[in-house]
Amino acid sequence: MNAVRTNPRSPSFSLLRRQSGFTLLEALVLMLVIVILVISIYIGVVYAEKQLLTNYRDRVATMLIAGELEMEYYRHTRSKPFELQTNRQYVLDDRDPEHILWAYMTIQRRVAQESSNEQLLNFVILEGTLKWIDPATQKERMIKMREDYFDI
Repeated sequence: MNAVRTNPRSPSFSLLRRQSGFTLLEALVLMLVIVILVISIYIGVVYAEKQLLTNYRDRVATMLIAGELEMEYYRHTRSKPFELQTNRQYVLDDRDPEHILWAYMTIQRRVAQESSNEQLLNFVILEGTLKWIDPATQKERMIKMREDYFDI
């Protein structure tokens, strides 16, 4: 039995002789596929990071406007006049103290009417707009919110 295993002409040794390793071309193709995969993952991570930052700034802007409109609602329920704003400066992103991102809020007031059950209702529309220049694209971005105040 040992003679069969050590004999170079046995079927198990001929199986090993027929196997070959990777050729240089196959190795290069494999490396190319790995490089493309790594580059794709890198691009995906960079895109996700930019999108995360954009979403963070949009969320902060939304919260700033919502807070100001809530304050106006508080004033309205206490029969105080609205305090409108024109290009009031707010800090939108201060994670890097050397590059603070400023945004500018404007709150405008309009009067409107709506009919309901054959009754004409007067109401006030407050529209808040927060604008800033996105540092990555150098394009203007804005978030708008509207709140209606009915006189009851």
